[in-house]
Amino acid sequence: MSNSAHLDVTTFPGLGDMTNRYEAETETLNNVQRGHVLVVSCSNGPETDLSGVYRSLLAQTFQAWKWLVGFDGSLEQQLSAAFVAEVAGDERVVILERAECAVTSAIWARPEYVVLADAEIRFDPTFIEKGLWSLESNPEFAFCNSFGVVGGEGGGSIRQNLSEGKYYLDNPHAKARGIVVRKSAIVQACEDVVFLSDGREPVSMLSRLADAGHWGFTIPEFLQTCGTVIGRPDLEVQALMPLKPVPNPQRRYPSAYETLPEGVAFDNPLKPNVRGRRVMFLLPWMVEGGADRVNIDLIQGLVAGGADVTVCATLEADHRWQDRFAELTSDIFILPNFLSLSDFPRFILYLIASRRIDTVLITGSTLGYQLLPYLRTAAPDTAFLDLSHTEEMHWLNGGHPRFGVGYQDALDMNVVSTRHLSEWMAQRNADSGKIRVMYTGIKSHPVTLSDADRVATLRSFGLDEHSLTIIFAGRMCNQKRPLKLAEILHALKQAGVRFNALIIGEGELRPAFEGLIKQYDLGGDVHVVGAKPHAEWLSLLAISDVLLMPSEYEGISVALLESMAAGVVPVVADVGGQDELVGEQTGYLIPHGENEVSRYVEVLQGLAADTSMRKLKAQACKQLIEAHYTAAATNRQWLQILDEAQASRAQSAQPFLPAGLARELATTALENRRVTSYLDYLYSTHCLTNEAQTEVPINRGVLRLLLAQVRQYQMVKYFLEKPLINKVAQKLRALVS
Repeated sequence: MSNSAHLDVTTFPGLGDMTNRYEAETETLNNVQRGHVLVVSCSNGPETDLSGVYRSLLAQTFQAWKWLVGFDGSLEQQLSAAFVAEVAGDERVVILERAECAVTSAIWARPEYVVLADAEIRFDPTFIEKGLWSLESNPEFAFCNSFGVVGGEGGGSIRQNLSEGKYYLDNPHAKARGIVVRKSAIVQACEDVVFLSDGREPVSMLSRLADAGHWGFTIPEFLQTCGTVIGRPDLEVQALMPLKPVPNPQRRYPSAYETLPEGVAFDNPLKPNVRGRRVMFLLPWMVEGGADRVNIDLIQGLVAGGADVTVCATLEADHRWQDRFAELTSDIFILPNFLSLSDFPRFILYLIASRRIDTVLITGSTLGYQLLPYLRTAAPDTAFLDLSHTEEMHWLNGGHPRFGVGYQDALDMNVVSTRHLSEWMAQRNADSGKIRVMYTGIKSHPVTLSDADRVATLRSFGLDEHSLTIIFAGRMCNQKRPLKLAEILHALKQAGVRFNALIIGEGELRPAFEGLIKQYDLGGDVHVVGAKPHAEWLSLLAISDVLLMPSEYEGISVALLESMAAGVVPVVADVGGQDELVGEQTGYLIPHGENEVSRYVEVLQGLAADTSMRKLKAQACKQLIEAHYTAAATNRQWLQILDEAQASRAQSAQPFLPAGLARELATTALENRRVTSYLDYLYSTHCLTNEAQTEVPINRGVLRLLLAQVRQYQMVKYFLEKPLINKVAQKLRALVS
């Protein structure tokens, strides 16, 4: 499902239709007592059909579950015959009459966690696993739910959050009904647990838990769909409100140099993938950009070849492209959404062991690099690679390629997208024998327009069909130098060249760019259209003549590849690996320097004046991309690299590091993340917003950090549970926020 803040429920994907469908290892099925989670459902009327719930359980990434289905009265009348027949061969499914479902029965003995699921609920494949780990990692909560979707006509998204406390219970809007709860908490608060899953909103159950001193956490992802709700009279709802204040537990802030948790109290052994590999992508986020587009293309190639793919994102962000990843794999985990920081390493190791992951690819994740010595020591049979696209000299002396050099001993192979980057790493003492250049190919097909259609499309945008049409695409940030772009366009107009310029992209420098366009009186020539869907971007390429990108640095831009495939002649900065793609026959490379703007103007003047030369270069661009830069070629090379990395892994010395040293390096990595995250918070919320008052907010931030530390002590927790003291603490917390 999606974690996007812009969920479109009209295109909400169905459940359980992803490529990787995991099955429990045979020994788990043979020993049903290993079920660590008890799923509880019951009939809610005559011939209740729980087949949909069963199929969503079979699709779960966590398969060490048992399922207790209760009924009241006659089995034949209460449960559909088709459902009973469907589950008859699964020893994990137990159907019992109400009197036999008491929590004192044997089926309740082992599981520590309970999942409540009524007949109208369908779970995302990762719901149980995320819920289980959320409670394992956040002991301050007794239960958790998630965002959800109400299906059918008139449905919509469920975004209510348990952090709203009593307002959550009072609010008349639909609530997510599927929850994962600690058995100890629900048994303490409720007598007849099975029949809490009757298809009604969970107000009664949550109120009882609140009165027993328990409250929960909402995973901010859409992980369940809920069908029709059985209504309650208003008077009945009011009678179910908690008698005591609703508890207000908070996710704890990690303390300095926390002891690294290792191991888990439960396991989830899954059958190996008989069709191919299991690969984990360890990345920072899923957002718009060339690097994420490359990741999607690589995952698509793996899945098409029969591989299972797991994606772990290590940063809290607006993961706007999660839907695009979810089209290829259901096994997606945004770690900050449900885990405490100190649990990141053991969760990654848990996934490696559970799925039998043979390869981990680190792509753009700083924390991924820093955890490498620990992960490699603890998972000696797994190959570790990284993928880098361009050096970033303004950030950490080179950015992720610099980490690729520094952590090369812990990697089986470095993969880079340009020969330039390979040489850059070798100059910094990397072993060039472990570096492989994998050029990025594209799978999109260019849009082709006849001359008449092209003219009509230009006119529809209000553009002059007799002018040179220039296109720019990219994030409007310092890397892409949009202000230099404005300067070039200004000089081009002063030189008397007629042109249209289409500017595609968003970013922090867009206002400054638009200010320069207004200052230079280029409003009639330059059209800033913002970010566009990929299909629309390809359509705009079909009406363009020249790609203009005066970047500060690049690897090989995906926009450059797609532009050349469409026959758009590149006029781009001579940086990074651009010269490996753009040559004398296909376009122009402009070096940085004093005469840079005049050189751009000179080239663009020539292209505007010589249509035949422009067409020759456009044809050469198309031929080059079709011959060497396709997604199919990249996928073939990618699979060869994976095979080579596995061979290298088999020959490597074991273990990589002593366990204690590896653990300390991981602890230091997490401490670095903890400190930098808090400093980023202070900088973004205080320094950037009010430079004149920086000192006072930072002092408040330090006080807030101290309060978070003090809350960890048991004596302080005891006093904070007192209602009066809790109110004072809340006011103090608001004061320093």
